[in-house]
Amino acid sequence: WFGRCRRLARDHEATVGSAVAFFTLAAAMILVRRLAQPL
Repeated sequence: WFGRCRRLARDHEATVGSAVAFFTLAAAMILVRRLAQPL
C-alpha cells in the first residue's frame, strides 16, 4: 500500500528517522482517507 506513495517507493532518505517519519505520514494519510469515506 505504501508503494503508491512515490517517496516511499524508493530509498531516498538519508537517515532511518526520516524514513520512519515519512512511513508514518503515509500510514496517517491512508487512515484519514478511510475515515473520510462515506459509510
